[in-house]
Amino acid sequence: MSIFNHFRKEELPFVERALEMLTLVERKQSMRLTDFLDPRQLSILQSLSSQVQDVTVSASGGYEGAERVRALLHPDYFVVEEADFGLTLLHIQADQRFLTLQHRDVMGALLHVGLKREKFGDMIVGSQGCYVVIAAEVADFVCSQVTHIHRVPVRFEAVDWQDFQPPEIRFAEKTVTVPSPRVDAVIGEVYNLSRAKALVPIRAGKLKVNWKIVDDPAHALQAGDMISLAGFGRFRILEVSGPTRSGRLRMIVGLVT
Repeated sequence: MSIFNHFRKEELPFVERALEMLTLVERKQSMRLTDFLDPRQLSILQSLSSQVQDVTVSASGGYEGAERVRALLHPDYFVVEEADFGLTLLHIQADQRFLTLQHRDVMGALLHVGLKREKFGDMIVGSQGCYVVIAAEVADFVCSQVTHIHRVPVRFEAVDWQDFQPPEIRFAEKTVTVPSPRVDAVIGEVYNLSRAKALVPIRAGKLKVNWKIVDDPAHALQAGDMISLAGFGRFRILEVSGPTRSGRLRMIVGLVT
């Protein structure tokens, strides 16, 4: 069986590029730094490293718990330092008295100036301020080109990682009861959608479970799973218990705020 049979069709271009990078590092005993990867892409890259010898995949998103990371492919003997990942932390300075910046606002501004999504990592919006992790090679470009977000003047300034305290992921807990752990039933309860309406985005490939596209409405969810539905947001299954007296499962989910 071909290794490509283990992945979904839309993942194959990334799988091919990953194998090329790993093979190149193995053959030349060199290093290769990727753009930012989501957790699913990192998982694929790490699994493919078994296809080569003496090559290690190291990863960093700038801080512990970062979701999007850059991966460094290198020979086993190479000692990796944080500077090797080429990460810059930018603080977004803005007057937010009349507009509170959200993740989508920051992302829209970066994409608007022509920056590819693969060139920036996590966007951290919290009580400590607004930050974005950027590939070092495009940091100066962002600082010079992004001057407004929704007509609000902004300024991006590089800051030292030692001065940054990443916030904890905040969840708004919600308790739902479902007839089964099927993903269509769960997202229907979480987002108040009928089963028919829940099927539409699932069939369209807009649902991800643990960052992997899932288009099977019967896919069973379990505690710890992270679910994202385009246009609706993300939530994590925090706890599954039951059945209730009516035979339904009780789930506590945490909506990412």
